[in-house]
Amino acid sequence: MEAKEYYRFLLQRYYEGSATAAEEEELFAELGKHADDEAWVALMDELHAVAVADPQYNPAEYEPVLQGILQAGESPKVHRIAGWRRWAAAAVLLFSAGGYYWWQHGARNILSDAPVAVAADVLPGKNGAVLTLANGQQVVLDSHGDGLITSTQGTQVILKNGQVEYKPSGNGTPVNNTLHTPRGRKFRMQLPDGTQVWLNAASSLSFPTAFTGTERKVELTGEAYFEVAKDQTKPFVVSLSNNTSVKVLGTHFDISAYTDEPGISTTLLEGAVQVNVPEHSSTLKPGQQLLFNKNAGTVVLNKNIDTAAVMAWKNGVLSFQDKKLTAVIAMIARWYDIEVTYATTPPDITFVGEIGSDVNLSSVLTFLRESGIQFNLEGRKLIIGKQ
Repeated sequence: MEAKEYYRFLLQRYYEGSATAAEEEELFAELGKHADDEAWVALMDELHAVAVADPQYNPAEYEPVLQGILQAGESPKVHRIAGWRRWAAAAVLLFSAGGYYWWQHGARNILSDAPVAVAADVLPGKNGAVLTLANGQQVVLDSHGDGLITSTQGTQVILKNGQVEYKPSGNGTPVNNTLHTPRGRKFRMQLPDGTQVWLNAASSLSFPTAFTGTERKVELTGEAYFEVAKDQTKPFVVSLSNNTSVKVLGTHFDISAYTDEPGISTTLLEGAVQVNVPEHSSTLKPGQQLLFNKNAGTVVLNKNIDTAAVMAWKNGVLSFQDKKLTAVIAMIARWYDIEVTYATTPPDITFVGEIGSDVNLSSVLTFLRESGIQFNLEGRKLIIGKQ
């Protein structure tokens, strides 16, 4: 079940009281659809087994938390969900135990309870973005309350429950807007055609306020996950750097196209996409990933990609699975908005494992140290290879 990490994440947010109304609705709706599925029962059992095995679990401390969740869910839609109490209990135990978990070659390991000591810890990233309107005005969405942001050329721009929504009326001439997530931020938006987009840290998406031509074209730098609204008459095109583009009619896919990384990857979760790179075109099937090396001009098609690892960033997890040290460090730098330098040539290490993206930097540094990486943190500057 590829989405199980996402629903773990939603339940954690519900437990913490930070879930939006839309996230709560999505969680309960998904439970209602899958309560009797074997995969979901297995997930409940897995969460329960992990939780009760943790030495930090204290039933007397966390039972009131569980009761609070159950009481908060006193509604017919919750009571109709078979196994809800069991799943909620397991998740509360898992997320309340105070630890963080990673998996290596299929075996669960608990990292040290004492994170790397730092003079001033660095907080994790959060939801936030800057919206640049056609007239150059910039709106910092982190501090903007729900409601109308602007109305331009017949399109209303609304912030609702931490998501930007574009609602065109069909009047007026479309203009271009840009949504930018700085380092340490990620954000979600709904394009004028209903397409849902999640932007990862240090990313940018440019788009028209209404799609009126023969295609729906947007421009991306960085990483984004798209759930494209179906429209057989207007293909959806994501334009990238290096004369690369992705063309779809309606599908779910992730694109990573950071300018400071050597590759552009397109990973398909549902539907079909056509990836066009210089002198090459490929049509992907679900579970496949196309990697284009910008420097060498080469293309590699992976037909059995771990889509859960690819989508981890969207679901509140930093996944290091099958990544080299430089890729892991780049991910950490973007999410924690820190500067990174290398005192020596980076060792050729391939990681496995994951950690929640809501932990402070010190916890991630513990992960690195226990993986044998030497480093020193000076303020917000991380020096790899320096003890």
